[in-house]
Amino acid sequence: MTPWHRNEYMLKGLFLGLWVFFALQVPANPADAWKDILWVLGWVGTGLVAGFGLGTVKLASRGMKPWDNWRAFPFLVLLESPLFIYAGIMLGLGFGVLSGSPLLQPWSEPVARAFGLTWDDIKHAPPVGDWLLHCIVGGALLGLCLYRMRQMEDGQTRFFLGLGVAALMVYLASEYLLKIKVDVFVPDPTDPGRMIPKLVPDPADPGKLMTERVPFFDNPATRFNLGIYILCGLPFFYLLTLSGEAEESEVEIMTLCAALGVALYLIGFGTGLGGAAPFLIPVVLYFVYATRVLPGLRVFKHVLRGFSYMNVGRLALALRFFRRALQLNPEGQLANEGMLALHNSLTLSKLERDPELMASLDFGLCLDRAAALLMIPPTPVAREEAEKFLALVEQKKPAYQAKVDYLRTVSFVHARQYESAAEALARLLSPETPGYHTGLRRQIYFDALYLALDGPKGLTDRLGWAEMNKPGRRMEAIAAVERKLAADPAHEKAKEYRTMLYSQLSEGEFVSAAATGEPREFNYEYVEQLGYQLVDENDPDRRDRGLGYLRIAARGLPEHGPGIFKKLADVSEKLGDPKTARGYTEQIRRVGKQVNPRNLAKDQREIYFVALRKLAALLEQDGDAVKAEADAADARGDAAGRGAKDAEARPFYESAIEHYREYLDGGGGSALEAYRKIAELYGKMRDGLNAVLNTEAALAYSGTDPDLARKRDSYYYSVSVERLTAAKENVGKWFDVGYCVKKAMSVLNSRDADADLLDWATHLTRLAKVVEPASNRVRLVEARCLLRRGERDAGLSLLEDVREGAKGSGDEEEAWYNTTRILGQLYLEELNRPDLALKAYTDYKDYHKSGADTLFQIARCYEATNDLGNAVKFYNAVTAYEEHPKYWDAKDALKRLGKG
Repeated sequence: MTPWHRNEYMLKGLFLGLWVFFALQVPANPADAWKDILWVLGWVGTGLVAGFGLGTVKLASRGMKPWDNWRAFPFLVLLESPLFIYAGIMLGLGFGVLSGSPLLQPWSEPVARAFGLTWDDIKHAPPVGDWLLHCIVGGALLGLCLYRMRQMEDGQTRFFLGLGVAALMVYLASEYLLKIKVDVFVPDPTDPGRMIPKLVPDPADPGKLMTERVPFFDNPATRFNLGIYILCGLPFFYLLTLSGEAEESEVEIMTLCAALGVALYLIGFGTGLGGAAPFLIPVVLYFVYATRVLPGLRVFKHVLRGFSYMNVGRLALALRFFRRALQLNPEGQLANEGMLALHNSLTLSKLERDPELMASLDFGLCLDRAAALLMIPPTPVAREEAEKFLALVEQKKPAYQAKVDYLRTVSFVHARQYESAAEALARLLSPETPGYHTGLRRQIYFDALYLALDGPKGLTDRLGWAEMNKPGRRMEAIAAVERKLAADPAHEKAKEYRTMLYSQLSEGEFVSAAATGEPREFNYEYVEQLGYQLVDENDPDRRDRGLGYLRIAARGLPEHGPGIFKKLADVSEKLGDPKTARGYTEQIRRVGKQVNPRNLAKDQREIYFVALRKLAALLEQDGDAVKAEADAADARGDAAGRGAKDAEARPFYESAIEHYREYLDGGGGSALEAYRKIAELYGKMRDGLNAVLNTEAALAYSGTDPDLARKRDSYYYSVSVERLTAAKENVGKWFDVGYCVKKAMSVLNSRDADADLLDWATHLTRLAKVVEPASNRVRLVEARCLLRRGERDAGLSLLEDVREGAKGSGDEEEAWYNTTRILGQLYLEELNRPDLALKAYTDYKDYHKSGADTLFQIARCYEATNDLGNAVKFYNAVTAYEEHPKYWDAKDALKRLGKG
């Protein structure tokens, strides 16, 4: 905002201050009141007429005549002469105010008499005559506040703040002007036509009388006249707003609505509605005006100014206001029409006479003007006028050169100057021509293409389809056609061009254009269909073109990539080129990872999974071939060669494993087979631990698979204790300790287990102990392995450690009791410690799986310690189990002890 805009707001505030001051002079008597009102209105109107007249003289001095456009000229005076309008209204109001002061009585009294008024009719009535300075200062401060509020950038904040301020001002007026502490009004003894308040004692202090908050407003007639006077001032305030240079905002309507509310309260409007109308009407008016009327009105004022200036020939100013209107509402029909009408009316002579217009001209619309002159067969004069516009734009706005060249080509065509037309059009069609604005060239490229391909024969003979064979031309033409079809799908010529352009497109052209980024204005679906139509042809040229189309389509349609590359791989297989086919299969994997297999359509996802498994199988074959060379080197005794070949085979197996992992991560359906193959590959790499883990994962899908069971036995045996110890933190929770324990137990429970089986059981036990070193069941199996291997002391010590530890629960509890039983047997039969055996068997007797066997062993322990009484007791307990194998052994023992 400019300093003058600030001054406008200050003057608006000063106007309100002076108007309020004079409103306070209005007497209660209606006849006297109307004399005051008409006196001030007369001076304000006189000042307005004077200001309007000066504005008219000013415009006339610039060559503008009212009779040129009677309807537009008054608005133009208001909008073009804010200084005179403000000065006229403010000076008229100022003189109306000061005319009632003794200072100007000698001059104003004669004027009043000329209109039938007396000095008493126009003079100020105390005490409000002392308020002039207060009203002037208050009005100036109000104007400054309005200006600061207008500077707020956030329109929404300004709107709600204005709503609150307007409501607050109405509320304060109702509180401090109407609610006077007076109970009764009585006629004034000196003036029966005037009502005065009858003062009553103050309830808080009976010795004092109640007083009014604003004594001047004790008379309803005075308040009514004041309200009428405020209402009379609102049109002048709005006229100041209309004619001002500052753009109208919520600030002005806020002030106007606040004043309206105060006036309605003063005249007593809506008292029958509970007194809410004077409050609600301004608030509703503010809301409706600020949200519904003001946005459009603000635009309309700029459009109105634009048309007014345009009608009197001030095109530069008209252009400025049309632009502001379009800035506020780019879709405004009237503003767009005004802008178009302005540019359509331009001539070179007008531009030459108005340098300011030249500087602010919209050159795009200048080109539209030239186009309007050229689109129909132009006369030589029209061509000459259009060429002047083109030359102007070419000189002043080089960025528009592309459209200039196109319109110049059209002009040459109309003149049948085909050589010049071809030269200009070829320059426009060439992507190497410097200086063109990319966006503007794109806008008119299809039209230029149409001229080159389907224009007059004299032009197409020089350009035509041969122009498309030049580097970069075809891809640009395709982009232009796709843009045209996007805007108009039914355009017949565009569809015809698309067929021809794509049918002539080579893969090399596309790759060259894609070097700086994948083309976006390109129909990959169309190219894909062309590829599928040609790829199975027997003609090698057509087939190769189809292959190229499919490769192009795959670049722009990654979600179709698996199917496209599968087709390419199938064709390559059919042509006996497995290496190329494998490359296309690898592309299926690449594009599947790029898109994420879970985002692929079902058929594309299945192609991706098949490709992964096929690639993994090929990689395994490559690894097996290298591994076969390693085996041959080993057979020759070449240890170094064997190691080198093993290392060479490993990357193939690792890559195959990676492919299977991608298959599983992507949601492939045959998880069991994938884990089986991963386990086999780790086995070939001699990585027993990972082979075990993946075998376990496969067994989760089929626990009875015999092949997996055999693999598990083999792979567990190949896991080293050192490797498992190093990887314990990462794989411990997946390592099957239960399998190790059960498998080792099965070997130990076999009476004919040889040394190799015992070594296997011992190895399994050691693996299990790495993961669960404190487990009762693991230590029990380890102890039994030691005992079977002849390491009796170590085995016995480990069993005693288990017995001294916690029982635990479940398998751990069962292992603790079994340990106790085995210790009892060892103490009794090998170590000749029946006392320790008795303690062990006694503890074991509490186990729910103990029975007659345990009772029999306890009896033997008592017999060995010469406690024959207890021995007989427990032998007798065994004989209670007549079907038990120990029944007869117990009978024989009782006979031996003389109790049988």
